[in-house]
Amino acid sequence: MSEELDRLAESPMVRRWFESAGYDSDPPEEQEARLALLAGFCHREGKSPDELVAGCLRTTKVGDTAISAKGRTAMQAAIEEFVASTGRAGRDAVVAGNTLRGFLIHNGVFIQGPVWTG
Repeated sequence: MSEELDRLAESPMVRRWFESAGYDSDPPEEQEARLALLAGFCHREGKSPDELVAGCLRTTKVGDTAISAKGRTAMQAAIEEFVASTGRAGRDAVVAGNTLRGFLIHNGVFIQGPVWTG
């Protein structure tokens, strides 16, 4: 694995994602593919994994953290644009988008994408 992917894998949010989704026991090449997908998305957005999650959250008037509808909508569009830019289509596009959404979900951001019906 590259140094960049190694650093990404050490992020607490990425660790949480891998542990709670059970990806830690997947073959190394599958783990690396997920990390590479997230790294590509982070690079395109110019954000760290922490910043991706933070962009979907807001602080309420009483100081609590809540999901931002605006941030989540923007993230949904960014995921769709990124997946399309990778040339994926059909089931592969849905799986890639859902992989990125899974990262957010396992870090407390409820977000849904399209369902593969093909």
